[in-house]
Amino acid sequence: MTKRSVFLGLLLGISFSGFSQNSAAIYHQLQRLNFLGTVLYVGAHPDDENTRMISHFANTRHARTAYLSLTRGDGGQNLIGTELREGLGLIRTQELLEARKIDGGEQFFTMANDFGYSKNPSETLRIWNRDALLQQVVARIRNFRPDIIVNRFDHRTPGRTHGHHTTSALLSFAAFDGSNNTKQFPENEQNGRAWQPKRLFYNTSWWAYGSRERFDTIDKTNFASIDVGAYNTILGTSNASFAAKSRSQHKSQGFGSSPSFGNSIEYLELIKGASLNKDPFEGIDTSWNRVEGGQYIGQKVAQALSSFDFKAPEKSLPLLLEIYSAIQQLNDVHWKAIKTKEVLALLQACGGWHLALTAPTEFATPNSAIGAQLQVVNPTQVPLKIEALIFNSTKIPINTSSANNNPQNTSVRLQLPNTLTTPYWLRNLGSQGQYVSPRDKWIGRPETPRLEGTLQLNYRGTSISLPLPLTYRTTDPVEGEVIQNFQLLPQVSVRFSTPIYMMPNRESTSVVVQVSNHTTTKKSGQLRLELPQGWTAKPATQNITLDGNFAEGSYRFEVFPTGTKTTGTITPKFTAAGKTYTRGLQLINYPHIEKQFLLQPSVAKVVPFSFSVKHKKIGYIQGAGDKIPEGLTALGIQVDEIAVEALSAAWMEQYPTIILGIRSFNVAEAWQQKHQLLLEYVRQGGNVIVQYNTSRRLKVDPIGPYPLQLSRQRVTDETATVKILEAKHTLFTTPNAINAKDFEGWVQERGLYFASSWDDNYTPLLAMNDPGEAPLKGSLLVSRYGKGSFIFTGLSFFRQFPAGVPGAYRLFANLISYE
Repeated sequence: MTKRSVFLGLLLGISFSGFSQNSAAIYHQLQRLNFLGTVLYVGAHPDDENTRMISHFANTRHARTAYLSLTRGDGGQNLIGTELREGLGLIRTQELLEARKIDGGEQFFTMANDFGYSKNPSETLRIWNRDALLQQVVARIRNFRPDIIVNRFDHRTPGRTHGHHTTSALLSFAAFDGSNNTKQFPENEQNGRAWQPKRLFYNTSWWAYGSRERFDTIDKTNFASIDVGAYNTILGTSNASFAAKSRSQHKSQGFGSSPSFGNSIEYLELIKGASLNKDPFEGIDTSWNRVEGGQYIGQKVAQALSSFDFKAPEKSLPLLLEIYSAIQQLNDVHWKAIKTKEVLALLQACGGWHLALTAPTEFATPNSAIGAQLQVVNPTQVPLKIEALIFNSTKIPINTSSANNNPQNTSVRLQLPNTLTTPYWLRNLGSQGQYVSPRDKWIGRPETPRLEGTLQLNYRGTSISLPLPLTYRTTDPVEGEVIQNFQLLPQVSVRFSTPIYMMPNRESTSVVVQVSNHTTTKKSGQLRLELPQGWTAKPATQNITLDGNFAEGSYRFEVFPTGTKTTGTITPKFTAAGKTYTRGLQLINYPHIEKQFLLQPSVAKVVPFSFSVKHKKIGYIQGAGDKIPEGLTALGIQVDEIAVEALSAAWMEQYPTIILGIRSFNVAEAWQQKHQLLLEYVRQGGNVIVQYNTSRRLKVDPIGPYPLQLSRQRVTDETATVKILEAKHTLFTTPNAINAKDFEGWVQERGLYFASSWDDNYTPLLAMNDPGEAPLKGSLLVSRYGKGSFIFTGLSFFRQFPAGVPGAYRLFANLISYE
């Protein structure tokens, strides 16, 4: 969490420690305190959400608004790095949280695993387990209790869009009534109390009808039209600015967005629920009158709004204390909890109270103890009494006060709980369809609950308790102060230097295990590998000692395959003081999200296979980021990488083959100046391999020496039959003989963004299709140009290499060796 998050964080009703808020944001939150209405927006992935609608409901209507994304986007592509699958899902989770800090919404998920593109909801529901996921959606609705639900996608059009998209709408449609069905979903701690939303909408637009002209002619009787382009005079910005900045947080997907100012109409089609004329909240009481005993509170909030002094927000503190005390008397536990959280944030903001609980390091281990610094600064003249800090069920007396901007600093000793703070859904191995949670009550939460204490305060005779997160603070020379949540990690983590070990021609391979001590004390123990049956390692075990103060060490084993087993998995096991550690820790750190500590079961795939390659030195022109270079390097191939901007004829002429990283033609503007250099390299006898690019935002077109039209065509069934069109072609014979077995064991998909049409100078070499569809021949094309060759492939080698698919390596070696 950085300083930039704090201003908009108040819009969420969340109390961030460290900074006071400006008066406009405080007044905006007062307006939200006076609105008791809730909206749930439902989609399938990060970046599916319509940030214009979320921002409108949260900031213009002041409703409590959330986005329920069924997945974390694990199956997508990554435009900013090489992380895929779980690592990418973690990045996209954090991007959603950053987006919600800006547009004012909250964020939820299910445990669905984004297994990749799906062309129909039947496949999606089969893999995800419809009943299990529906129960999670029902539980979210019951706990969030929305008045209205808005689907991003249409449940009535299966096959028109991503199967995940349609599935999100189908589940929402079923859960609308299911959330009030106590026979199908009994009321309990996991499912929550029954709740019936008032309306279900589909957020439609002209694109759902093919053209603006056709959309203009349809019957819109059941449509609500909403202008989401309103200008917020209090905050001094347009809703379009909130929406665009929120959308731009999806940086891993390249979704930077500019605001479109002025009127902007969005349409909500009523799918279920009470009829309406115009307003989605029509007939729904969104005032304090909807809560028994709320009329008095409503009057006090109205008074706070009318008397608010933008130059002296602290004048609102006495009235806010009255409101806080009145809220504590409510019997409605749902609204009591929500509005207590909001009014506490307002008290802290109006008082300008700086509250911070800071750890000396960024992590420690469960059940350990650390020293921390509690700092309280109250700029007002009235003393803020600091009575106690409650942390991990222990009450630590403080008994001091702050006033007139004088800081009160207190050293405290904290006993840390017996838990971990790493992403809860990744700690254990899940299935293709769903992740697993160690605790049912965490299901759907965006993150593992952070470590926090409760600060017991007294102001003007009223006792209040504020949540206070335990944080770690550093000063970055560029960013300034950087605040991140404190982490609890296991005492030891073990991970392989790479998750895949390819073993060409069944040779032994050298395996490196990295062992990290996350404590300040020395750790001694035994390290070994759990191997496939019959395999051996030298040495069989290693006795190691790691010094304290977070020491790390790397340890090498030579692994020998035996028998006929073609693939297997290995697991590192470090045993110390009677406890065995098998999880690995990966750090993910990008400037637009908080630093992430990814803890997973440490497993590597070992793959003995027949392999040959002619060229041992190749050039690699960088794209959006992939792990092809690492995979080739592990097989003894020298891979020299270069950015497009630095490309020169002299550099290229060193190599018989040059490969372009994925989406290179999408992300590098320099191709407009360098493309002819590449084609000249081919003309002079070079071999160029172009991996997939999306059909939009190409920097050059055509991408090859002859016309070539990219499309959105893909084959999502990773088991789809692949037909080799020219079995005697060199690309299938030299140096590896390619046959149907080389297309076994592929993961997630065959390929994507195939060519849909091409010049006669290209030769299509493969045909494949998803069930019920016509064969596609645009996954692998080759052409001669001058003395050289140009190869285009939409096959998803970038997914197969990290998964250790031997046939993908063998085919790619043939592409490299082509002359």
